[in-house]
Amino acid sequence: MRSQRLARALGRHPEAGAAVGFAAVFAIFAIVVPNTFLTANAFSSILTSQAVPGIAAIGITLLMVSGEFDLSVGSIMGVASLVFLASAVSGVPVLLAIAIGLGAGALMGFVNGQLLIRTGIPSFIVTLGTLLVYRAICLTSISGGRIVRWADYSRENPLVTLPVPLVLLIALGLAALLAWICGAAWREATTSRRRLLPALGLATGGGFTILALVTLGPRLLDVVDVDVFHLLNGRLHLGDLGGNFRISILWWLGLAGVFSVVLTRTRFGNALAATGGNAAAARAQGVDIDRIRVVAFTLSGLLAALAGIVQTARLKSVDPLRGEGLELEVIAAVVIGGTLLKGGYGSVIGSVIGTSLTGMLRTGLVLVGVPSNAFRGAIGALVIVAVVINSLVRREQDV
Repeated sequence: MRSQRLARALGRHPEAGAAVGFAAVFAIFAIVVPNTFLTANAFSSILTSQAVPGIAAIGITLLMVSGEFDLSVGSIMGVASLVFLASAVSGVPVLLAIAIGLGAGALMGFVNGQLLIRTGIPSFIVTLGTLLVYRAICLTSISGGRIVRWADYSRENPLVTLPVPLVLLIALGLAALLAWICGAAWREATTSRRRLLPALGLATGGGFTILALVTLGPRLLDVVDVDVFHLLNGRLHLGDLGGNFRISILWWLGLAGVFSVVLTRTRFGNALAATGGNAAAARAQGVDIDRIRVVAFTLSGLLAALAGIVQTARLKSVDPLRGEGLELEVIAAVVIGGTLLKGGYGSVIGSVIGTSLTGMLRTGLVLVGVPSNAFRGAIGALVIVAVVINSLVRREQDV
């Protein structure tokens, strides 16, 4: 009886099992190596190292919920990184170079989706093939083991000069997006609370605008130089806290919040789950499952490209093997986070926890003194345990 209640509780929250595992692993390392693990340096190492795979994992989560795989995500990340940096060093404005890199990733994801729906070949095989094709693009474009480096073309980070009002408009948009995310969590609440959502957005935007006008005053006519590399993956200065926290962490967590709302509070999210859970039933209910799958693949490619661009902003270089092996690490983290391999059930927040768990395991094992080769074995064991738990939970729910 208790096991059934526990299974129902886990079934309502896909990320619950990952959260329990995260807490257990955290407690073990906190007890064994408290002096080195419970530090800002250790936490920043975990989060910073996992921000890039974490961004890619969001797209893989959406894809796996729809019942599909993308083994080419690491290759997409490598090609998009190369396209971005090659464009930037060729004199293309950096914002346009970012757009080109994102477009390349989205295009490769779109191709994956089209191959799936037009051939009927399982996505495992389709993306196994495109993994090799896309990787060949990097290997042939950067031949002889060369590395494309930003420093070979410029000693300064790329800057974008923007008028202060535009910066304020961007910040206001981000504030409104945050208000929307918070408000979306209340959609299941009472009607009276729902009426507060427009007021919340208006108050946030209005308050921010008034504060900006009072603070800046005449400086609204000024311009500011924005360091694009720093904005993507610069260091966060947190005063006495220390550590090497980076802005990429904010990108990761912010995107996770947005796509968590998309997956759980929108028609598109419901269509993803329906497609992965029972494609025939979803089609009978009017869901265009082919379109849903193509969009999911495109989003996965887009987010993989963004992950590559964010990483490139820190490393300022691209090599032919960029992103190699990322697909296995990301899929493992998503499965650990509670997403079913067969689709129809998953959580973006669970993937964040699963990605953090793998990073914590890597850092903790190093601090304990365990050889780094043991990390892959530990991840493999976690994946098996996660799959067993998820299968048991779904079986109890079906009963």
